[in-house]
Amino acid sequence: MTEPYQYNCVDKSILLPLYKKYYVALYFKLVPAWLTANFITIISTGFVAIMMGISLWSGNAGSPVQALLFAFCLHTYLLGDHLDGMQAKASGTSSPLGEFLDHYLDVYNAAIVFYSIMVFLGPFSRKVFLVLLVLNCIAFAVTMVEELECRELTFGYLGTLEGVLLTIAFYISWLIPAARNWWQHDIFPGYPAYWIAITAMGVSYLGTIIDVLWRIKRVPKPFAVFLVCSAVLAVLLGALPVSLTFCWLVLTLFSGDYIARVMRAYFLSNPHPYPDLMSSGSLFLVWVAFYNGVLTESLTQLYFGILIAWLLIRVLRAFIGTLYTFRAHWYWTNP
Repeated sequence: MTEPYQYNCVDKSILLPLYKKYYVALYFKLVPAWLTANFITIISTGFVAIMMGISLWSGNAGSPVQALLFAFCLHTYLLGDHLDGMQAKASGTSSPLGEFLDHYLDVYNAAIVFYSIMVFLGPFSRKVFLVLLVLNCIAFAVTMVEELECRELTFGYLGTLEGVLLTIAFYISWLIPAARNWWQHDIFPGYPAYWIAITAMGVSYLGTIIDVLWRIKRVPKPFAVFLVCSAVLAVLLGALPVSLTFCWLVLTLFSGDYIARVMRAYFLSNPHPYPDLMSSGSLFLVWVAFYNGVLTESLTQLYFGILIAWLLIRVLRAFIGTLYTFRAHWYWTNP
């Protein structure tokens, strides 16, 4: 960093001031002074990881018990997501490492929350799942792109806090038999009422993308490449007989790799990076070959297996490399 670190954020959230003052502050009194903000971030992320485990291995999708567990995990994650910032300020340990941990782990937290909702309410068509997933990935990526381009994070009036609170409220409502029956009742033939929540989720993703691009006033070339690659990747995955979990993993890792590069460029004051050349180039070659009948489905699936391994290595390398770069800001306990 060429300049002293400062967290630059404009948060216009309607509920945030009230939420922090009258709710988070109550829990903050219970946080030990020695507990670092980074550990709070990691602990809160652990509850989202529990949601992923429940989604993958629970056989009771859509059950009230699962709804209760998801509501509890989301509540605890959201609480930790604000406690870490309060602890960093109180202990004077705000740092680029803390911001990276907080926001980069949220890339995967947001993807897991999306996946858990779709599994909870599913099954859904491949097209609906992939469209919403791509919008989710792009919405998070464009937020980090704005920080790189404008040197400032901006959150709108209806942001992440409001979205997570509404999701928690949805899960809690599922515990009430009358409300659960209403959510499952068709408002249109073949479309239960919970499609209102699914549609709202998609609109919020799209609204974030449009809002950020409107503020930036342009589409940076590297981000445009990411958009095209994400769309091609989704179309190709949609044509293959692979599980939605597999699709989720590929798209999440692809966007996670690009977002890590963008965040690292912001912290180190580097130019806006393009998505990984190896992944992007091979993706277009495979797309052309597959749709011209040159590649079989089995070979294409093999390619995606290799792509996952490659992206996973890149993501881990970027994550560990960034932690190492800012290792001076890691504390096992607060000073």
